[in-house]
Amino acid sequence: MSILFINGSPNPDGNTAGLAKILLNGKNYETLNLTDYVIGVYGQKLPNDQFDEVIAKIKAADVLVIGSPLYWHNDLWQCAYFA
Repeated sequence: MSILFINGSPNPDGNTAGLAKILLNGKNYETLNLTDYVIGVYGQKLPNDQFDEVIAKIKAADVLVIGSPLYWHNDLWQCAYFA
């Protein structure tokens, strides 16, 4: 079974990744940091957009875990744009 953890945090080693390590302890999983990919908002055409690459990784996974930090003043744009 393949597990894909999508990290929406701009900090690849922050609290969101730490919680994923606790949740997925003892399991083999791949981490995909959204900040490592060029993904535009809906309708936006960016050069070298990697949305299709991310979708291919999601389709290949059996289990998907999405992590995003929550801030009191707004949501995280990487996860919002991706969604």
